This record gives sequence, C-alpha cells and structure tokens, in this order.
Amino acid sequence: MTKVWSGKLDCTFHGKMHWELNKELWFGSVHADKHHDRWKQLGVKIVRPKNQGYIIRSKVYAPAGYHTDLASIPRAGWMLIAPWDVARAAIIHDVLYGALRKAFFENTLSANKLNELRKAADNVFREGMEAAEPKISNWKSTPCFWSVRPFGRWAIRKQGVVFEM
Repeated sequence: MTKVWSGKLDCTFHGKMHWELNKELWFGSVHADKHHDRWKQLGVKIVRPKNQGYIIRSKVYAPAGYHTDLASIPRAGWMLIAPWDVARAAIIHDVLYGALRKAFFENTLSANKLNELRKAADNVFREGMEAAEPKISNWKSTPCFWSVRPFGRWAIRKQGVVFEM
C-alpha cells in the first residue's frame, strides 16, 4: 500500500484556534494531482513523485511554521467532531484554499477556474479524511465535507486571519 500521509501531526498551540506546524506535513492526493500544474502556478508546494504506477498521487505540502486553526468547527460541535479528528486533512485543505484566496484577491483566476479548483480542494479534503489513520468515521467526515462544499466560497472571499504571537 502506498503511503499517503507524512505522519502524525506535530504542532504547537498558541492560543484560541491558533496552532503552528512544527514540521512539514504532506498528503498524497489523486484529486490534487488532477490540477498539479495549476496548484503549482498558484504557489502551492506540490510534488508528483516518479514511478508511482497506475494511480498518481501528488504530494501537497503544508510547511513547518504554517499557522492554522486546525479545522473551523464551532465549539458546540466539538462534542461530535473535535477539530483534531480531521486536522491533517483540514490543514492541507487550508493550504489549497489559501492559494485560491490569494488568486481571488489578485484576480488571477476566472470565476469558473476558481470554482473548479475549489471543488478539487474540497475533494482533497474528503480524500484526506478517507485516508486518515486512525480512521475517521463517515458520520464525522461526511458533515465536515458538506460544511465546506457549499460554504467554502465565502471562506475564499474573506481576508485571511492574522495570528498574533
């Protein structure tokens, strides 16, 4: 079986909804590979390893030092789905959305291409949850996916959060 995650999440807590990656995180994604060149043009660190065989998975990276809220799950929802349950997939999703947000504000993508890549980023998120170890139950991953799929367009259209140290 092909390794699809770089390993466990290693991060430092800096306060309410603010974490910093201590080491690089990557995820090998079929859905990201479909738009490999476009993600690369948008500044995402994405690598297509050689000699993978039939299924091609490009590795999408979140760098050490990356600041995140893990997963934007309202506190009331933590009884059912804690942010760390889906954190690795959410961080990779945030990296992709960050590139889309930048492209939106710089007006470097058409609306159609932006929507196409947002759908791809959401599918990477779902793929990441499905490939997670330990396994994420469908009753957790499905509502997480369906919370970003229809509402993610607003996340791209708002200015990013500035974390204060």
